[in-house]
Amino acid sequence: MSRTGRSVILSVLTVKDLESFVETYKIPERFSPTLPGPNEPAICTPDIIVLYTLAFSSCGVRYPLSPFKIALLRHFGVHFSQLHPLGFMRVVHFELSCVVVSGEPSVPLFCMFYKLISDGDWFTFAKRKDSVSKPCYTFMPTSTYPKEWKSRFIFVSAAMIPESPPLKDVEAAIEDNIPIFSANEIVQCKRMYENPTRAFTFSEGILDMGGLNPSYSVHPKDFFGKKELTLWRLLQGDSKDVKFVVGDEIEPGLNQNAEMQVIGVPFGQGTLLLWKEVKGHLLMEKRVPLTLFKSIILAMEIRRIWRAAWLANEKLLVPNKSRSRLISD
Repeated sequence: MSRTGRSVILSVLTVKDLESFVETYKIPERFSPTLPGPNEPAICTPDIIVLYTLAFSSCGVRYPLSPFKIALLRHFGVHFSQLHPLGFMRVVHFELSCVVVSGEPSVPLFCMFYKLISDGDWFTFAKRKDSVSKPCYTFMPTSTYPKEWKSRFIFVSAAMIPESPPLKDVEAAIEDNIPIFSANEIVQCKRMYENPTRAFTFSEGILDMGGLNPSYSVHPKDFFGKKELTLWRLLQGDSKDVKFVVGDEIEPGLNQNAEMQVIGVPFGQGTLLLWKEVKGHLLMEKRVPLTLFKSIILAMEIRRIWRAAWLANEKLLVPNKSRSRLISD
């Protein structure tokens, strides 16, 4: 879409789109989510704010906003509806990156990595030069999908985000003052750029692990042994090979009483994820070559046959060489 101002852009969403969005992202009815009229552009009023659906569907925004997001909007004096969806993605990724290093998000720390810039009628965040700070990510999207995100918006009551600052003048000069750091923030900054991660469309489970999804019904606890390490692995791209399963969607054969399970699928050619069950959860134990995995399955099948024969009081002669390969309890 061309860089058209928000005053002439109309929404293309339908009633079905609105209902699906409200249900999926748990937007309370008390905030009166509605479609704009046929000739109503994306203009905020004292009582109504514009909500772009892409910020939720692709960039990780959830209601209610985290305290850090509110603090960041206030620091830069930017209205919620003025921040570009990719700007929100940078904020969400930053919050998750702080969790990875067992730290807390703060405005000074964020300003070490990013600066506010204007983007037409919107604002976004751009990474600083490497001479100031190395980035805390290995990959960050630079374009949105769908491209027509500017025409995919709804109206909600301003009471949904009462802490949002008023609209910022897009023509005004943007001050770029980096706040003073604390000693802990300096240490955390170093940890974050030494352990960079990827930004992408984060799953509900990943957002919940970062404390950014209050309405999510399942709360992951211990994965792979430690939450921070698990989240770091997921943000490295391993999330493509992990499926969060909730409630009735639990796969057959797994522990039906578990609140949440993580299921492994093939990872790369010739490699498979092995999982173990700990306290009702399936945890990734390690990756093994596919040939080794097949050997393990074969050995387990031999053991099963041997045990069945033994329990039936049947005689089964197993050569010593083969018996030594059986997996013991």
